[in-house]
Amino acid sequence: MIAQRYSDGLRGHALRVPTIMDGIVSTWAQYTIEVSDSAALKQKGIPTARYYSKPVHMQTAYKDYPVSGNGLSMTEDCIDKVVALPMHAYLDEDTQDMIIETAKAALA
Repeated sequence: MIAQRYSDGLRGHALRVPTIMDGIVSTWAQYTIEVSDSAALKQKGIPTARYYSKPVHMQTAYKDYPVSGNGLSMTEDCIDKVVALPMHAYLDEDTQDMIIETAKAALA
């Protein structure tokens, strides 16, 4: 499974990798990691995407929903650090390995 290979290879190199609880199955539409410098990945030739440039609570559709306390500071803090790696059913193991190794070098 691609996501598991990404997680195994990038754990300890990215700030955070996705985890799935036991007994849960994910369809993995995206594989998003948290990094301190996403530009390093692009500089090394790894295509990345930011699917959500604004946290959900800051999007127009949710403007009338209350945010309690002092907001959602952790969500706001990580928005510039999360990027999605290439993820699709036809991603062969050689390409996965190249992405993992290149990401590890870029994040070192």
